[in-house]
Amino acid sequence: MLAKKVLNKKVLLGALAGVALVAAALVGYRVFGWGAMGPVNGLKLDLSRPDALVRTKSLSALPRDLLTVPLARDVLREDFLFYYEQSEDRLGLKGSLRRIAYEHELGWGDQLLRMVLDQPAEVALWRDADGSLKHFAIAVSRSQLTRLLEEAGKIALKDTQMRVAGSLRVDGSQVPVYALNYAYQRTLLFAAHGQRLVILSHPGMLYGGADGKSGDGTAEKTVASLLAPEPAKQNVFHAQFHLDGAPSEGHSIAVKADFLSFGYQPFFGALEALRFDFQQGAWQSKVLLNADKLKNGAYDSSALWPVLPHNPSACFSVPVDWTALQPVLKRLGSKTSEPVVPLAGHLQGPAAACWYGTSRLHTPVFVATRSAQAGDDAVYGSLFEAAIGGKDPVRKTTGKDAKGEFVRWERSVATALGQSTPALAVAGNTVVFSVDGKLVDQVLAVRRKQAPAASDLLPDGAHTIGLIAPASLARLIQLEAFDTLPANNEPVLRAAANEHLVPRLNALKQYPPLRMVLKRQPASGTAWEALEWQETAR
Repeated sequence: MLAKKVLNKKVLLGALAGVALVAAALVGYRVFGWGAMGPVNGLKLDLSRPDALVRTKSLSALPRDLLTVPLARDVLREDFLFYYEQSEDRLGLKGSLRRIAYEHELGWGDQLLRMVLDQPAEVALWRDADGSLKHFAIAVSRSQLTRLLEEAGKIALKDTQMRVAGSLRVDGSQVPVYALNYAYQRTLLFAAHGQRLVILSHPGMLYGGADGKSGDGTAEKTVASLLAPEPAKQNVFHAQFHLDGAPSEGHSIAVKADFLSFGYQPFFGALEALRFDFQQGAWQSKVLLNADKLKNGAYDSSALWPVLPHNPSACFSVPVDWTALQPVLKRLGSKTSEPVVPLAGHLQGPAAACWYGTSRLHTPVFVATRSAQAGDDAVYGSLFEAAIGGKDPVRKTTGKDAKGEFVRWERSVATALGQSTPALAVAGNTVVFSVDGKLVDQVLAVRRKQAPAASDLLPDGAHTIGLIAPASLARLIQLEAFDTLPANNEPVLRAAANEHLVPRLNALKQYPPLRMVLKRQPASGTAWEALEWQETAR
């Protein structure tokens, strides 16, 4: 059952958040040694800046409405809905509230849950140390809170599971913050003022210090704003997501690109967030773009698709801010015989990251373009030698074909996943890198017109920012999943994967290839733009 739950969650992320792979591509920067994600130290969260924001007319309806997406319905099936209905945390909370209501002769045991789950609400989410969106704050408006607060204050004085954890100053009043222990090592905080109720998933979101009682000033101010009677203060997170008032119906889920990219979003600052709206029974996707950070106001990927091999499992372009690489290149330059910082001025336009079924999930290929005045190719060799560790010498290959000259560098490297041969090549205005050198060779073959390109069946390369082939992607996921679950070492999890993961991947294989199309870009400032999903030729 545990394996089933884990697999259900992973399939959900893979099926519905395929757009997240746009940012996952940036994990390749680790191979170059271009810095690492800043640590997320337990619950030392910045409560004023969540990673995601959900606005909904009903939290209880959200899982069911997710299943209206055909892909999600076929891949997740009803198990997803039943899991969230019967999750351990929800059942534990329901049981604790029932016990408190029974022992103290109250009438709101199940009503309190319905008050939160069946009402319009905002849910802000923060990533945990493992990178998952684990911590949350729920804010709802409800007119029947007065009696609940009075009873909660009395219960906190004599109940073993509820106590007063502290207080906040809201609108000139002292508001108590209650802690509710609802399961083993599970405690939530809640506070209410007027018609507002705020629930925090963990005490560490508000309190810390050696005694566990010291308040975080920023967190206290944020929660106090959520509890304020004025809507302008309640919408404390809206500005950073560039959101207006609450949606008239359905749901809206906004996720910051920094979370989706594992902290690498500064390298493509123009892409700030992704959003999924459920309106009138259908889901729509949007992307938040900052036109002022787009080079010459353009996000044009037309130069990338003609050199990328045909039929990728997944392929995405991102509007890279190449000047953001200068500090990293400066650090790497200290290990080289010549400066590599000028490379930040040589590269231009978006970069693409692509996964292919002939390779592995951890070995995507990265392609970028450089200006005609890029200078000496040797500087790329210096960068490669400095960024790729290993004791073996770097092997350099030069050549010439009908398209001009090319230079290729490679080095054999021993890694935790086995021996690999990373390669970097420059040919004309194309720069290509992969931990799998064979993918670099495929790009060079496409450039020489010796292999089909991703653009061959692409009607609009300038506005296409992503390609997904569900069948090929499913096979790649299955390969990786079973490679990490050897039959001799992990018989139980492998059996669970066979029973629960494989049928869902088989369902995923039935879907046609899709492309992500960004038809319009903001002329200036930051704005949400529609992201279209279109079927492509197989």
